[in-house]
Amino acid sequence: MKVRSPLADMDVGIGSVSRAGNDLILRSQADSSVDTEITVSASEVLRTIWLVLSSLAGLVFVLGLPFFWLRERLGLGDATRDIRPATARPADINKPW
Repeated sequence: MKVRSPLADMDVGIGSVSRAGNDLILRSQADSSVDTEITVSASEVLRTIWLVLSSLAGLVFVLGLPFFWLRERLGLGDATRDIRPATARPADINKPW
């Protein structure tokens, strides 16, 4: 997944998922821009699922997921298109080594 904010522009892939009490723990893959551990509460997971399924865009995405995944894998259409304006990307300050 891509994370974009005024502070960072990075790629974070989920490498492992575990549970700690009532929380879901997502750890980044070794090749991610930054080593990350994301803790998501049960209520946040339910809220996110509700937000996705209660919006037209989210529902269409979930129903069309097999098509979108195949289009991405085959490199067809604009599935991998970057929708930001073309600007120079800053150096990766998250892993300077």
